[in-house]
Amino acid sequence: MVTANSAERDPVQDSLKTTRLTVFLIVLLDVMGLGLIIPAQPFLAKSLGADAVTVTQLGTVYSLMQFLLSPMWGSLSDRFGRRPILFFTLAITGLGHVAFALSSSLGLLFAARALVGVGAANIATAQAVISDTHPSSERSRAMALIGAAFGLGFVLGPALGGILFHVDHRAPAILAAALALLNLALVFTSVRETRPESSSSQRIHSASPLALFRADGALRQLIVTTLFMMTAFALMEQSVALFIESVWVPFGGEDGMKEATKLTSIFLVVVGITAIFVQGFLVRKWLKVAQETTLLKIGLVVIATSLALIPCLGMLGSYPLFLVSGALLALGSGLFNPSMLGLISLSTPADRQGVALAINQSAAAMGRILGPLCAGALFSRWSPLPFAVGVSLTLIALAVCLRVKSPRAS
Repeated sequence: MVTANSAERDPVQDSLKTTRLTVFLIVLLDVMGLGLIIPAQPFLAKSLGADAVTVTQLGTVYSLMQFLLSPMWGSLSDRFGRRPILFFTLAITGLGHVAFALSSSLGLLFAARALVGVGAANIATAQAVISDTHPSSERSRAMALIGAAFGLGFVLGPALGGILFHVDHRAPAILAAALALLNLALVFTSVRETRPESSSSQRIHSASPLALFRADGALRQLIVTTLFMMTAFALMEQSVALFIESVWVPFGGEDGMKEATKLTSIFLVVVGITAIFVQGFLVRKWLKVAQETTLLKIGLVVIATSLALIPCLGMLGSYPLFLVSGALLALGSGLFNPSMLGLISLSTPADRQGVALAINQSAAAMGRILGPLCAGALFSRWSPLPFAVGVSLTLIALAVCLRVKSPRAS
């Protein structure tokens, strides 16, 4: 007997739902793989002779590859489809993790990290799948699920990486490679091609990423906003551990390093868990009643407030109260990220989704390069200075996007 519900089921919609769920899992596993490396990376580099500056550069080369390659992968996904680009880049990511685990010199370690960065520049392609499979009214809410996958991955990945590092210092990279292999299987078995038909071969002559950036004033405003905000966020990420150590760890040596690492981990876990709740639940509800532009601007105000609170709450000396700044930071970024991705997607033609989202990803990667380059020098001058500069950059980002109009409203 065929019920009414089964008769009304649309196999195309069922296939799209499966694809969306698979993309969520792909992003989750991909971010977990990257997070697994975080606890092991500095110590593995030091075991091969790296000093503190070289360890920082190892993180920078990953972001540099994302900055350089994101627009290329996005453009290729618009031309040849999302599925082959996801498959190819995940294979590169897996090879990079294997190379990381097997590295016997700093040169090979840098090459492995660069290879992972090349593969991980595919995030905009995954975001484009979400754009392809959602109507405009649902797109930003769907992007929030990607943000929740990021938050969950960055909570689970470093936690597992820290445990595995005590088993074997190469075990986190081996598990990261296994997760990449699982992702390849998911793409092969469960992801259907979602690129719009209009993105076929007649669009190969379309404008380059740089030309699109120059020609589209609204997109340019959004990309510049992302660059300023991500630079401010990266300043915080690179400075908060040093700030926590200076305020709450009065003793040095190995015990001091362990205590500072523990307190920083707690702060980042608070940020990650709050981000999961905000993007997985709150923002999806708020986007039903508010425009993306409104939540974007509120998010920037909350981020600026949280960055200003970090040194202020530090002066009060209460670590539990200090964690409030981390929760507020996650709230602000949770409002900002899906709203920004939704605005970029809604402002861009269907056959340019991949490249537009990739330009945004490239701007975010540049922010993660600029922030670490400046954080140490600013902190050495005055410990609250990185956060003060972050507040200024966030307010500049707010000023840049004040005149951005909602595509849904128009």
